[in-house]
Amino acid sequence: MDTPEQAALREAVRDFCRKQSGPGAWDRLTGELGLTGLAVPECYGGSGAGLAEVAVAVEETGRVLLPAPYLSTALAGAVLGEDGGEPAGGAAAGFLPGIASGALRAAFVFGDSVQVTDGRLAGVARHVLDGAEAGLFVVRAGEALFAVRAADAVVTPAGTLDETRSQATVEFHGAPCARVGCPAGRAEDLLRVLLAVESAGAAAHCLDVTVGYLKTRVQFGRPIGTFQALRHRCADLAVEVTSARSTAYAAVRAAVSSSTGSPASAVSAAAAELAVLGPLAKRHCADVFWHAAAEMIQLHGGIGFTWEHEAHRYLKRAKTSQLLHGTPAELRRLVSQRAGLS
Repeated sequence: MDTPEQAALREAVRDFCRKQSGPGAWDRLTGELGLTGLAVPECYGGSGAGLAEVAVAVEETGRVLLPAPYLSTALAGAVLGEDGGEPAGGAAAGFLPGIASGALRAAFVFGDSVQVTDGRLAGVARHVLDGAEAGLFVVRAGEALFAVRAADAVVTPAGTLDETRSQATVEFHGAPCARVGCPAGRAEDLLRVLLAVESAGAAAHCLDVTVGYLKTRVQFGRPIGTFQALRHRCADLAVEVTSARSTAYAAVRAAVSSSTGSPASAVSAAAAELAVLGPLAKRHCADVFWHAAAEMIQLHGGIGFTWEHEAHRYLKRAKTSQLLHGTPAELRRLVSQRAGLS
């Protein structure tokens, strides 16, 4: 359940998303609402909030598929902010004022294709989420994270199924970098958690729109939402959407409890919980989102198959979300290994 402050934040972001989703959305999202600075320490121009507040904003932007690199940029603020809340923090913390103001957009590069030698990065990464618009990359090399300016990399935008969110191929040829204090594995799990939250929000929207349509579409003299078979499908979907949101926020709570600001006695246990819940939540929520988007098309009938209706955008986002940072099969194996089941 949201705190009063989180409820107010949710209302503000939802109202913003209802009214503004065009080219000017980023300036208003960062300038008026300050959403990219939610988890950035106040000494760097942020709000000094945390991952829970970022999750609230991500869920609401996910509901409308906001075409802006918010998820990656806000998470970069949280990850770099973990270097310390004082201006004397790590070198990578110098990027935080730009993230907080919205002047600097960020993206994460994970995988095993990038190496660091003598403080410089080399390698090629593909399917980098939000990479085409990023001015900063937070890159995994081994078990460490490094911050790299996009100007020191070769960035090639990639065509994607989901046109509401960019991807890119990023090449590093001896790029200078700054070490980030947050462990690479934790950062990737945090990204999975936010993808889970985003998927839960989008799935809820698919259900809401579908139920609204079934209440107004009349066939055989009455709304088709009164037909028992369709009511059962919506009821089953509502259970799935509720479970997805519960799973996503269980992972958020583990992420918050495992942060550097938590009591030391709780951090290690929460970190172990996050290692399991991060990939588990991402897999479950992305699968529910896919089912919700598919049902949205089916239950809308003929209109659901047209370009004019929004359903196709949600189906495309659902499929790409399923494949990013671990396919369902890969995440199932990862959860099994981390939970000691295999």
